[in-house]
Amino acid sequence: MQIRKPRSVPEAQRLLERFAKCDAEIAAIEEARDVAISAANAQVDRDLAPLLKERTAIVVKLEPWWAEAAAGLTKGKRKTIELGGCIIGTREGKASLQVIGKAANLAQRLAELDWANDLVRTTVSLDKPAVMKALEGEDKAALEALGLSRVAGEVTFFVKRTLQGGTQPKVS
Repeated sequence: MQIRKPRSVPEAQRLLERFAKCDAEIAAIEEARDVAISAANAQVDRDLAPLLKERTAIVVKLEPWWAEAAAGLTKGKRKTIELGGCIIGTREGKASLQVIGKAANLAQRLAELDWANDLVRTTVSLDKPAVMKALEGEDKAALEALGLSRVAGEVTFFVKRTLQGGTQPKVS
């Protein structure tokens, strides 16, 4: 398919009408795909539901059994074993820090202690919206001297189908 650059407003209008028709057909195809995906997902969910329920019930029954049987099966040396085509066992989650009170207040108190400097992180960053606003004011020259400047957004061309009168109707 070869499409040429329009040489007149009527030629551009015909191209835009064709664009609108293509866009409508694309939307219809994508909608049909979404409906098909939704139907497939619904079927899979129906198929999975009883299996997920059974698997959860099995885990509920195995957990207390494992608590009683683990020491004998692992000889106290491991936390897991392979049994019945599965790995069964326990694992300890990652430790986390508990902070009683407000973390910011505690961080401030630690920052004041010489021995706790390595326990507090200080982050300094540009407040970009504030800098952009300041670049419009009296500090513009000073900020530019520091290497800050406003870069205009890139101009991009676009075409999109409208839903107003004069456009091609949605193809079904």
